[in-house]
Amino acid sequence: MNFTKMPKALGAATLALLLWGGFAAGAQRPELPGPQPSSAQTTGGQNAPGEGLQFSQEHPIAPEFNLTDINGLRLSLHNYRGKVVLLDFWATWCPPCQEEVPEFVGLQTRYENLGLQVIGIATDDHREAVERFYRDDMMNYPVAMATRAIQSAYNVGYSLPTTYLIGRDGRIYARVVGAPSDPAQLEQTVHALLKPLSSYPPVLEAGAERPQGAEAPKAAATSRPAPETAPIVKPTAVPASATPAAPPPNLSDPSPAEIPGMIREIAAKETLFQHAFEQYTYHQLNKVETLDAGGYIDGQWQQNWDILYNDQGQRFERVTYAPVPNLRGILMTEQDVKGFRSIQPFVLTTADLPNYEVKYLSHVKLDYITAYVFSVRPKVIEKGREYFKGVIWVDDKDLQIVKTEGREVPQIHKKGYENLFPSFTTYRKQIDGKYWFPVMILADDTLYFSQGPVHIHEVVKFTDYKQFSTRTHILSYRQATGPSGKPSKTPGNQ
Repeated sequence: MNFTKMPKALGAATLALLLWGGFAAGAQRPELPGPQPSSAQTTGGQNAPGEGLQFSQEHPIAPEFNLTDINGLRLSLHNYRGKVVLLDFWATWCPPCQEEVPEFVGLQTRYENLGLQVIGIATDDHREAVERFYRDDMMNYPVAMATRAIQSAYNVGYSLPTTYLIGRDGRIYARVVGAPSDPAQLEQTVHALLKPLSSYPPVLEAGAERPQGAEAPKAAATSRPAPETAPIVKPTAVPASATPAAPPPNLSDPSPAEIPGMIREIAAKETLFQHAFEQYTYHQLNKVETLDAGGYIDGQWQQNWDILYNDQGQRFERVTYAPVPNLRGILMTEQDVKGFRSIQPFVLTTADLPNYEVKYLSHVKLDYITAYVFSVRPKVIEKGREYFKGVIWVDDKDLQIVKTEGREVPQIHKKGYENLFPSFTTYRKQIDGKYWFPVMILADDTLYFSQGPVHIHEVVKFTDYKQFSTRTHILSYRQATGPSGKPSKTPGNQ
């Protein structure tokens, strides 16, 4: 990204941002009555810490709601009983709300299988704006339009965003007003709430109590009969001795003699993945935002692509959305766009392995899997080429990359020309039950140019993976590493 000089005059959009920035940030307005967690968990813009989170009956039961999401599906809180629910009240016109959506998309991706469900409640006046935002930002969790009743029940006034964390037992354990100042701390609280339901206190029997301001469940407008309300079951206390803890995962380190062979095997598996990846069509959203000193979005660049095949079986890229960019202080370069295609969704193939120095670091638990951690850095940086430098997490069963953190190198600092790249995190997910495909890339970084720093956010999303039938056959691991194996090159290193 190149640095550009800021214009001396404020544009109309910037002036409008200054006028209502305090309002969007959560200015003090009269609050509505509704449920409140204890004072220790009412965070007011600071995230409730995960460590020391108290599970008790003092936390209020979250008010029930029955809505219809923007896809026409019924959305009721009682359908998620037994899950941890992150309930976010937001609006498309609110910059802090826009800022937190990628974080919540990432949480939904990482913790869905562990029992987390993110739900968005949009307070916009116009449904069309919410539908467009939902589609363009590839939100992966249900979103419904707010009603006066749910805003009253959850004490949501003019302070947006307002986020509630609801435990598996249906109680409210945290309330965050404003965009989370520390997403890592919010994630720590989610971690704490994802404990088994047996860690929670007993739940009141149905009909024993309804918190003030709570909505009574209503039948949705549908021709189908409403399902019966799920019963609230009081868990039976079980002595600790009767529930032996699960054995800790085996996080032993491989021997030094095993590591070189392991690295070669990882590269061979990544080569097979590269072959498989090239047989898929998909949609890719690429968005970069600049933020002002107050943390508000003041500029954006976006391109959406469809990766397709023509009638001759040739792969091509079609731009489906590209609004006029208005980034503040930087310009997108050819290297930035190329990085979205190859460096950030990093693949360490056998052909690329000689270009990198790969060192074993540790063996760790990563969400619901265990993984080996390696540092990766280029041995030599050749002129005119871009490389990855950072850390990779490799599933210790599949020996495939599941997560990547790092940046594109080299960073260019020349007189009269600078091209800097942000630190990013790439997440992969098993799409076909065999290979781990990139699904999201997130960056939140400050680029320090000689003329001043620029704070940026970046989101890259991969969706709608579909396998394209060709005559190409994906070989097995042993076949691909034999004498006749011809591993493909990584797109960024051709």
